[in-house]
Amino acid sequence: MSLARRTGVVFLCTALYLGWLAASRFVLVMNDEGIYLDGALRMLHGQMPYRDFFCITGPGTFALITASFRVFGPTILAARIPVVWDIAIITACLFWLASKLSNSMTAGLMAFVYVTFATLAETAVVANHRWDSGAWAVLAGTLIVLVSENPSARISNVITFGAGLAAGIAAWCTPPVALAVIALGACLLLYRSLRSLFGPYAGGVAVAFAAGAIWIVRTGTLRAMLDSLLWSPSNYLAANRTWYGSVTGGYANLLQGASLVNLVNTILLLVFFTLPATLPFFSLLWLRKRPPMSVIILLTLGFTLILSTYPRWDLNHLTWVSAPFYALAPPLVTPAWLRKTVTVMTLVAAGACTMVSVQRRAHETTRATEVGVVHGQPADLDVLASVNARVKPADTLFVFPYRPLLYFVTGAKNPTRYSFLQPGMFSDKDESDALSQLRAHPPQLVFYSDIPPETYLRIWPGSDRRHLRMAHIENFLRENYQEEEKWADFQLLTLTGARSPVQTASH
Repeated sequence: MSLARRTGVVFLCTALYLGWLAASRFVLVMNDEGIYLDGALRMLHGQMPYRDFFCITGPGTFALITASFRVFGPTILAARIPVVWDIAIITACLFWLASKLSNSMTAGLMAFVYVTFATLAETAVVANHRWDSGAWAVLAGTLIVLVSENPSARISNVITFGAGLAAGIAAWCTPPVALAVIALGACLLLYRSLRSLFGPYAGGVAVAFAAGAIWIVRTGTLRAMLDSLLWSPSNYLAANRTWYGSVTGGYANLLQGASLVNLVNTILLLVFFTLPATLPFFSLLWLRKRPPMSVIILLTLGFTLILSTYPRWDLNHLTWVSAPFYALAPPLVTPAWLRKTVTVMTLVAAGACTMVSVQRRAHETTRATEVGVVHGQPADLDVLASVNARVKPADTLFVFPYRPLLYFVTGAKNPTRYSFLQPGMFSDKDESDALSQLRAHPPQLVFYSDIPPETYLRIWPGSDRRHLRMAHIENFLRENYQEEEKWADFQLLTLTGARSPVQTASH
């Protein structure tokens, strides 16, 4: 079987596995995914990011999910189709690149390891702009490596133009990924044999940029988008700054209270889970010898993608950009005995984690809901059923401070432009704007979570400690709403004096 066919099989197997594993999974604790699902639902109803609802990332992810909603309907499954494609294309590119640098057997092992550890968490396969930009950027880099093998081939211009298109789309999903776009162009200029391909690459980037820019301008969104780009340096950077390779709560928290056996097992697993943070440094060993052109391209792509994740250099963000380093690492393990030892240990660890994922999926419950047929833990699905029974699409709803997924699963209308408000990051002006919109159009219902300040500091240690509560909005809710019901860590509030959904139905 040719390498192209083997790569296609890897893509198909990865997509089918992830489709079964997590394409319809509902997890109550998911937060960030709700930002994109709620935004895409708003776009489906004619709104635009920046102009009509708050947004701090590129518009690409919202557009991709909205397109999926238009074709398949606004369901969890439709929202996950783009991310399943993302991970499948990353894995297929990783397999192809690793095959070129080593062999197909090693490449298959690295693809297996990548998928296993990147998707082990219940909340891994979810809509996220980093998955989107990572997939398009890795695809662009892979296409450039492909044409570098025979730059004079007639089809090379077409392939390089496609690489430019993919790179441009990646930047529209995550604007800082423009660093990788520029770096790939610089690689084409660096090598004399590839310089003739810079024009087609730049043309592809220009077409992607122009298409997005025309869309933004024609919808009257440009000014709002520029304001958002100015908002991020003032608010996002400080609050979201993390140490390189960090995990939420710190590594000490993962090891605390463990027995000696569990401690050893946890440390061994951490060796594999921290590969996205350690492989980039290991891959630098290529520089000790004269690396081929493909290696330089991959190193350049990988490190610029890492730079694009700043200030969130935690393990999650590094995982989303780690694929180039998985391809680069195998040839560096040169002693035969060490290579065999690492292979066996890796297979055992990845196999065990795969069994955990498969068993967890097999024991999940499947139900029909307002957002399609989903599967998950019974407790989460019970809460979803209760929420859908009490909140209808015709209702107005405000979710505070941070659970935007509830907007999507209910379809209720948010009277503000904010799908989430993160204390310690959002400014006083943002709180004031949201409060003004709440006072002008008080929502019938509110989902409220009383989150202690230490929780924000555990997740976002760089948060402004002086603004870990939005006191004005808290007071507004306290004065105008009463508790109706409570689930997990959030409660349903109803507007004082208004009939609750349950009372209305009983009359």
